[in-house]
Amino acid sequence: MAIADAVDDASRRWAKRKAVSNGGQILFDGITTPYSCFVRDVSSTGARLEMSKNKYNPDAASGFVPTYFTLIIPLDRTRVECQSMWRRGAFMGVRFLGAVEVMPAPFRSIMARKK
Repeated sequence: MAIADAVDDASRRWAKRKAVSNGGQILFDGITTPYSCFVRDVSSTGARLEMSKNKYNPDAASGFVPTYFTLIIPLDRTRVECQSMWRRGAFMGVRFLGAVEVMPAPFRSIMARKK
């Protein structure tokens, strides 16, 4: 990304971004296994994602992801519906379409806790 592009992008944002490096998962209709990505920065209104290379996406391209999808961040146990706003190679800027939801903690049986 050129410096002029970065300055232009920053001037269009009204929500301050925070740099992060969390693993994420992208879900959309028609797939059974989520696609991996990294959340590189996040704000109250959206995020910048970097696609991960894997056997289904060897080039780490963002072009195969539809415009609307669900982003899950397992570390934070959160999920949010997203809309892709821009794409540049492996990177994609997304807008959050609703509130970020906290997912329930995984169920652990009483027997597993006693060990």
